[in-house]
Amino acid sequence: MALEFPPIYLLKSHFERDANELHRLEKEIGVVWDIKEAKLVLGRVKSTRRAAHELRKLGLHTEEVQKPEKDAGQPEVRASSSKKRRKIDRISVDGKEVIALNSDTESELGTNISNDDQRTRKSSANLSSSSATSSSPVQRLASSPTSRREPREHTIKVLNLAWYTDSIREGKLLPIDNYLVYEGTIPSTPTIPPVKPKPTILPASITSRRQADSPSSWRHSSHASRKFGSPSSHRSNQPAQLLHQTTSEYEESSDVPPIPEYLHTPYSCQRPTPLHCPNEDFLSQLRVIKKGRILKGDEIGVRAYSAAVATIASYPYTLTSSSELSRLPNCGPKIAKIWQEWKDLGHVTEVNELESDPDMKILNIFYDIHDVGDTTARKFLKNGWKDLDDIVEHGWNTLSKSQQIGVKFYDEFLKRIPRDEVERIANVVLDHANKITDGFQMVICGGYRRGKPDAGDVDVVLSHPDEEATERFLGDLLESLEADEHITHRLIVSMKNSNRGQTTVSWKGSMPRSGSGFDTLDHAFVVWQDPDWPSREEDLERNPEAKNPNPHRRVDIIISPWKTAGCAVVGWSGGTMFERDLRNYCRKKLGMKFDSSGVRKLDGGEWVDLEEGYGDLLVKEKRVFSGLGLEWREPTERCTD
Repeated sequence: MALEFPPIYLLKSHFERDANELHRLEKEIGVVWDIKEAKLVLGRVKSTRRAAHELRKLGLHTEEVQKPEKDAGQPEVRASSSKKRRKIDRISVDGKEVIALNSDTESELGTNISNDDQRTRKSSANLSSSSATSSSPVQRLASSPTSRREPREHTIKVLNLAWYTDSIREGKLLPIDNYLVYEGTIPSTPTIPPVKPKPTILPASITSRRQADSPSSWRHSSHASRKFGSPSSHRSNQPAQLLHQTTSEYEESSDVPPIPEYLHTPYSCQRPTPLHCPNEDFLSQLRVIKKGRILKGDEIGVRAYSAAVATIASYPYTLTSSSELSRLPNCGPKIAKIWQEWKDLGHVTEVNELESDPDMKILNIFYDIHDVGDTTARKFLKNGWKDLDDIVEHGWNTLSKSQQIGVKFYDEFLKRIPRDEVERIANVVLDHANKITDGFQMVICGGYRRGKPDAGDVDVVLSHPDEEATERFLGDLLESLEADEHITHRLIVSMKNSNRGQTTVSWKGSMPRSGSGFDTLDHAFVVWQDPDWPSREEDLERNPEAKNPNPHRRVDIIISPWKTAGCAVVGWSGGTMFERDLRNYCRKKLGMKFDSSGVRKLDGGEWVDLEEGYGDLLVKEKRVFSGLGLEWREPTERCTD
């Protein structure tokens, strides 16, 4: 007998490259297309955070159910004191035992089958006569359209898709406990607006709005006056709390420039992103919010704000209205509302709150320590530590060597490095490399290459046309620089590439994605200090223990074999979102795995040679773009956060 499943909604996420499987499952399960009709939600999700995010995307704003602890073996689920006790009842439906929750205070979703479910599946005739009575747990579980009781919150459960496949294999509906990813309450009268509300247009009609939004209605004669930050004569006086379009805003909507063709792609590696853009002041507000999301551990929020920032940074016109902003990719109503508030008030409430929050101030201090991420920063705060002195006094022995050095040189590492100093440091590294083995080539990467006036550290990629020259070369280079007192400390040194004989690593789908991933090039992260200062001889003669007054700097030295050196230069030159989108583009569009150590096919794991031929490191970098089907972008056009 075929299994009788409750109404199921199937999440589309993570089926992007597996559309046939998605359609097969939808047909096999017999899914409902309105999530509000579902009793269970299935998907390829593993974390509560991701599950809640998927529900929000579908317009369901939920709060996670905090499950009370219960003693093992107890058949009852105990709620808080404000709710009645729920009792587990077992009933028979179609000859199968089904678990239902008896409750007068809340409705549970899951494998429970309500009267509505039974009507939908035309199986009410199979219920026993006792289940049709008013005291039936099934009837009490169902919501009656004629009930006069006040609307109640109900819950929705998100299960891993494996629950369905395992149930099919076992020939019975399995308990959901081991598959439950997320359970959230849905308020009966939600106060949170839908994810993507349509702005109300006053006083224009819907037809007028469509005409205003269509490309044929844009008046191109005004584009030149607005490009690259030119002010617009049209301004909206709409309050930040409402995104309703005013008359002036409506008139302005027909005067906005068309979205540039390159902004129709979701991948920032396919569009130019300059170092400075016309909307830099507004982006500074979003960056504060994004960092707040980082420090709070809100990974989904970080990705959302990062995508919005990358999009706006590529937009070549000064924004003049929230409606103009909301039509851009990755910029929904929430970003538009923030823009409206900033425009009307000159500030953003959330930014003010983040900047005045004492805990956020402490987290910012900890996060600026070298080798301390957001998770460790929150751990320090949870320990009750308020500043660097607390770390030294109470937690010094718990720090890694790299973190201890980060605390020791905290103020010096925060100082920016001017471009001329970046060049001096890089040239010293190259000179030492060629003294050991002549013929090395180098590219200064990072923020320097993207055109920033200063940098937080120095990133250099070195390679040699003779592949034997790069194998185990890093160790000799570090010893040479240390002998001349340029390097004071080694933070991280990795020789993975040399340890495997500089052979490429095959991609296997089961390999972990965490940690350094496939970026297995030989590299060293070191502390650098210029050993020379004007009064060095006099100071040492006067005091042999005199300290070098030059600031300590962080320098990253990467050694790449010649055959993939172009990938190394690409991987170390772009901003964070550029590199992230480049990996996503390769995976989703090309079926390939990209990182700074090369390109591999996802299906077979074979290395793909994109750089064959003569030329220097810059020629090899351009071959990588061409081989990936990407338009060439100068490093100064890869300035994503």
